[in-house]
Amino acid sequence: MKIGLPHVVVLGAGASRAAFPQGDRNGLKLPLMNDLVETVGLGDLLDSSGIDYEGKNFEDVYDDLSRNPATILIVRDINDRIYDYFCQISLPTSLTIYDRLVLSLRKKDLIATFNWDPLLALACRRNSHLAESPRIVSLHGNVAIGICEKDKTKGINGDPCAVCRERLQPSQLLYPIKQKNYTDDPFLKNEWDELEWYLERAYFLTIFGYSAPSADVEAVRLMKKVWHKNKYRDLAEIELIDIKPSDELVKSWRGFIVRQHYGTMREYGHSHLSRYPRRSCEGLFMATMQNMPWPNNFPPEEMPLEEYQGWIRLLILEEKNKENDDHGFSGLPCDKLREIYQG
Repeated sequence: MKIGLPHVVVLGAGASRAAFPQGDRNGLKLPLMNDLVETVGLGDLLDSSGIDYEGKNFEDVYDDLSRNPATILIVRDINDRIYDYFCQISLPTSLTIYDRLVLSLRKKDLIATFNWDPLLALACRRNSHLAESPRIVSLHGNVAIGICEKDKTKGINGDPCAVCRERLQPSQLLYPIKQKNYTDDPFLKNEWDELEWYLERAYFLTIFGYSAPSADVEAVRLMKKVWHKNKYRDLAEIELIDIKPSDELVKSWRGFIVRQHYGTMREYGHSHLSRYPRRSCEGLFMATMQNMPWPNNFPPEEMPLEEYQGWIRLLILEEKNKENDDHGFSGLPCDKLREIYQG
C-alpha cells in the first residue's frame, strides 16, 4: 500500500525554541514574541525613543510603531537589528529535532515555517545527500533564503541561482503587523500559494509550536479556508505539538479538527513523525483504515547525527527498492530492515 498524499508541518517560534532549548551552536537564544525585545536587544532603542513596551507583547508594540509615520526610522532600526540577530544563528553540530524532522518527511511532503531563523534550511542542506528533502516554504520570509526575481528561483541566501548563476538575494522578512497582505511581495505570495496547494491535498497536518497569535489572524484564516476544501479532511489527522495545555490547544484549532481526528503532545519525540519517520501517512492509514497498526519505529535516544543518518538510511533504502512495487512499504522498524539490507 502506498499513500502518496502529503504530510504538512507548520512551524512557529515555539518549534525553534523546543528544538534548540539551549540556543544555537554559540548559545544564542531563539526568541519568542514575548521575549524578543530582551533576547534581540531592542530595549535600549525603545527606551531612547520613549516607547512604552514593558509588559507588552512585541507584536502589539511593533504594530503600533508601524502605523505611526513619526516612528518610521525606529521601525527600520528594529528591522535591521532583528535581521542581523537572526543572521548570526548557526546550527549545532549535534543531532537536532530539525534534522530529525526533515529526515522524517519525504519529497512529497511540505514544511511551512513562520520563523525567521535559518536553522531549518541549514538542517535541510546538511542532510540533503541522503534523500530529496521535503518542500520548504517560509511564510514570513527567512534570513537563510535567497531569491532570484528574474528567474523566479529560490535557495540558500548567497548561493548562485540555478538558472542564471547570479548570486541569490535576501528574501523579504514579514514583520508582525496585524493587517498583513500576503500578495504584496511576489516571493511571499508564491510561498503561500504552495502551502495552499499542499494543504488542500494533505492527509496529515502537524502544527508544531505555532500559537496562532493575534498578529496572524489573516494567516490562520487563509489556512482554515484551504483546509476546508481538502476532500480528505474527514479522514485526515491533525497533530498539535506545544507546551500549552491540551484543552487550550484544541480550543485554538477547533475550526480545523474533524470529530476526534487529532492528538496533542508536549514534545516532538512523542509525535507520529517520531513514531513512524518517513512513513507517517502510511502508518496512519494502516491504523485507521486497515485496523492493522504498524509497530513503533522510534529512533534510539541520544544518537549522534551520523548514526541517526545511518539509521534513517535504512528507510530510504526500502523506498528505493519499492519504487516500482505496488505492495508499498513493509512497515518494519529499522532494526528489522537492518537485517534485510545489511544482513
